[in-house]
Amino acid sequence: MKDDDLIGLTIEKLRWLRLPGMSNALSDILEAAREQNLSPLDVISRIADAEKASRLKSAVDRRVRDARFPEINTIDGFDFDFDPLRKKLKARYLGLLDLAFIEKGINPLFIGNPGTGKTFLARSLAHRVCLATKRVVFISAPKMLNELHGAELHGRFERVLRRFVKADLLAIDDFACLEMDPTQAKLAFQVISERYDYRRPTAITTNRPFKEWPKVFPDALNAQVIAERLTERCEHFVLEKGYRPRHQALTPVLNRAAPISVRQWPPGPGVRATSTVAPSAPVHSPGVAWSPGAR
Repeated sequence: MKDDDLIGLTIEKLRWLRLPGMSNALSDILEAAREQNLSPLDVISRIADAEKASRLKSAVDRRVRDARFPEINTIDGFDFDFDPLRKKLKARYLGLLDLAFIEKGINPLFIGNPGTGKTFLARSLAHRVCLATKRVVFISAPKMLNELHGAELHGRFERVLRRFVKADLLAIDDFACLEMDPTQAKLAFQVISERYDYRRPTAITTNRPFKEWPKVFPDALNAQVIAERLTERCEHFVLEKGYRPRHQALTPVLNRAAPISVRQWPPGPGVRATSTVAPSAPVHSPGVAWSPGAR
């Protein structure tokens, strides 16, 4: 049998074995072996590397597809020099890209006015997690709550809930932006609480400071508990200045009012309301842990 025929037959066998990286690279590697006088071990090593690279690419593509990003953003497209506050956030944000926050269960929280880049930063971080072949779900809060409610009505609740709870990173866009009814509030509480129990990180973007969350949830205690579970282990980023022209900007949701203590919320039995929430003030101290009263 001629060499070309044998190579073709070997490639077919590799495809049958579902080894696309090897099958695609075999011809080039054998040609390089003849030109460079590679040893059999070198050839095997290069073929194995080709298969490894192929599988890694497939895994990343699958994670990105499963995350269901409406748009792909990467951090090199974000202008940290746009204003001084962004410059102060840069080091802390880039510190998340080593993905240690995944193992530590730290929640990245992006708070600010519309058009300030909250969603861009959240999507960029979620995409970076996908590149590490970890499971990511990126979804808007209204869509997540609608999917859960629909699943509850059709007997698929546990299956849909599992997708949100089991993800290595759940990124919820526009959380606590729209007023919730009791059913939606219950579902939001269940997702956040179960991820908190498993120490799985949840990233959120919101244009409301924590002190305004009782306006969104029908029960102020529900808002308090969700806020406390998100902020117990978190890295928060406050963005105020956006690209939108001044006349197009919506009414600012972040202000310089005095910090609001969650003690002012009606505390419930067994719940300690001890944190002071001042999301409008940027955090300058290094590190990943943050408490709501950090400045």
